[in-house]
Amino acid sequence: MLPNKVRVIRNSENRGYVASVNIGFSHLKEDVIILFDSDAYPLMDLTQSLAKLFATNSQLGAVGFKLVDEQGQPTGSYSTEPNGLSLLLGQQLSALYNSKFKHTREAPLCLHSCGMAVRRIAFEEIGGFDEGFDFLDADIDFSMRLRAAGWHVQIEPSLVAYHKGGGSFQTTAKRVLRHHRNRWRLLAKHGHLSLPWLLKAGLVTRHALEYSFLRILGKVIIKDPATLKDKLYGRRQLLNEVWSSYGNEY
Repeated sequence: MLPNKVRVIRNSENRGYVASVNIGFSHLKEDVIILFDSDAYPLMDLTQSLAKLFATNSQLGAVGFKLVDEQGQPTGSYSTEPNGLSLLLGQQLSALYNSKFKHTREAPLCLHSCGMAVRRIAFEEIGGFDEGFDFLDADIDFSMRLRAAGWHVQIEPSLVAYHKGGGSFQTTAKRVLRHHRNRWRLLAKHGHLSLPWLLKAGLVTRHALEYSFLRILGKVIIKDPATLKDKLYGRRQLLNEVWSSYGNEY
């Protein structure tokens, strides 16, 4: 039995994560709204601290929490604003690059929607989350649009919450393809593709090399045949996607 103050809103059909968040926000009238994924929850009382943060900064649009796992280790509360290089390098190399050079690369932060608080009028002003994203990069786009509209976005490490699934890289072929598709759309939307054909050539070269490497040495490196098959399929799909679709908007 849920407490009396809990209201469950059910969609008549599966609308997906992004649309469901927008629907949920449309039913709320509070000034500040806390958003958690289904595998996340607060580890402390957030309300008083959040009320103070938003009251003392009228331009504060969204606040991210420190997200941790069962052992108290960070699971990822934010990403740096992406660019063409991050897409070309891929998730793991990009993360390594950021960890090595983040002291000299002051890219704006983009909050992860698995745990954050949002000022309702800021959410409404920019039209909520862009439902053109399936859910990957929808939160990155949200932070970028908040800043573009003049709102502040920040992390508050004193506010701690649990998140089970944070920080995982895209591993299966379908998720890798979705990541690339959403990331290209994000970069194009925000004008971060100043040389789209050069980036496209780099992506084709990278994926072709990865595919050739897996074809030659995959059985030696990857012992599970199903995993190797999935990776080969994913690289073929990426090559087709990049070659046939990327850059057509230009």
